[in-house]
Amino acid sequence: MQPRWKASLHHDSHAFLETGADGLSTRGAKRESLATIMHDARNMVTALEFYCEMLAAPDVLGPAHRHYRDQLQLLASMGRRLVGRLAALENNNRIPTSAPQAALGSVRSPILSAGSPRPQHPVPRCQDMLPDHGIGNLAAQLLANRDLLATLAGPAIRLTMDVQDAELPVRMTGEDLTRVLINLVKNSIEAMPQGGHIHLALRENRNRLSACRWLMLTVEDNGTGIPLVALGKIFNPGYTTRSPQPSTPDSLAGERGWGLSITRSIVKAAGGRIHAANREPSGACFEIELPVGNR
Repeated sequence: MQPRWKASLHHDSHAFLETGADGLSTRGAKRESLATIMHDARNMVTALEFYCEMLAAPDVLGPAHRHYRDQLQLLASMGRRLVGRLAALENNNRIPTSAPQAALGSVRSPILSAGSPRPQHPVPRCQDMLPDHGIGNLAAQLLANRDLLATLAGPAIRLTMDVQDAELPVRMTGEDLTRVLINLVKNSIEAMPQGGHIHLALRENRNRLSACRWLMLTVEDNGTGIPLVALGKIFNPGYTTRSPQPSTPDSLAGERGWGLSITRSIVKAAGGRIHAANREPSGACFEIELPVGNR
């Protein structure tokens, strides 16, 4: 017989997930596509599974705390089943995909070649383009995500961060920042199947002519870069350069190609802009500009 706490956790979590699958499908029809919800759900479950593997290693947890690991593993497996149920709901609405990428070179201080078009439009007053709440210290929030991103990248990819005088507020929530970072880092990981280097940098953009201060967040890698034909389309919903993969019980073709579209939507909602370009001699760089908010 399983322990009472585990039986209770299983019952409560199962009821929650049963309700969640129906609720997410309804919400997806009204506010977001199910594919975008699926994309973020898969990312969160994958991160949770990574942490479960780390906690399962010998001597990480003592006997008195191993039940926490068991609970997380149970929730991770339930989350993976929920991903499968969401995939089944979207099974009749698949989006076709196209070609893959591979990896390696050196990173830091990128020299950018042709990139996605930079948005050209008048800059409104900062107060007019920012939501009502956000992060109080973007530098600290970025550093708080380092371990999660390094775990996601795995041992074959080195992940580094450089933060310079950027302890400033922005009107993006911590949860949305994590979504943006996971989407961009996953994009780099997929371009480096043999391993490589991902570098994140944050600094104030003092060269920008504007009525308010701006921060620049860059995510760069030393993969093969972005195909030139894709640079103008890379932020389009559903667009992907990856080749089709064999179907699995929890696969969802319509989920592919949404990461950068979701990222652009989040950045735009925070009053910011995102630009993609290729590095020389190899690799890709994503630049995010965010206006500084009020503390």
